[in-house]
Amino acid sequence: MIDAKPLDVADGIRRRRMHRIFTDRPVPHEVLGRMAWAAARAQQARSGVRHVVVADDPALLATARQVLPGFLNNAPAMLVLCTDLDEAGASGGPRLAEHVSRLDSGAACAHLALMAQTLGLGVCTVTSWADEAVRALLGLPGHIRPDVTVAVGYVTRETASPAARGFASGLHHNAFGAAFADGGR
Repeated sequence: MIDAKPLDVADGIRRRRMHRIFTDRPVPHEVLGRMAWAAARAQQARSGVRHVVVADDPALLATARQVLPGFLNNAPAMLVLCTDLDEAGASGGPRLAEHVSRLDSGAACAHLALMAQTLGLGVCTVTSWADEAVRALLGLPGHIRPDVTVAVGYVTRETASPAARGFASGLHHNAFGAAFADGGR
């Protein structure tokens, strides 16, 4: 049985952080399955386009740290959100395959981050890697594009709060450069 805590979404958004330091505690298979379920529940323009690869083999993760420059953490697991380019192109054309599916993968990543909090996990979205390296590492066929790589594990310490860094500084009202008064808080 998975121990999940209810999460107020606004509180979850406020507390969401990138974690780069994790404990050595393995993430149980069923918990990783719950994370994959959360990713699958995010919107997608076409069904059957998204694939989620769950990786928790320590040897595979050690290799990931060697070949993926942005995988600078000790996470015991990672989830890779991918797009089937053939299916996306066939069902929605090139715009779906190239652009919309990346937005959909970003939404799936956000779902993962919120689900992680309910399960007592931390995540780190890894942004520096080459498609070819991820394809080779995970045995992805050429028509499966890796979109987002997310490190997953139990957290050892909290990092600086995103709110303290002033995310509202890029918020505009009706036109670029016009301040939005309350900042959405």
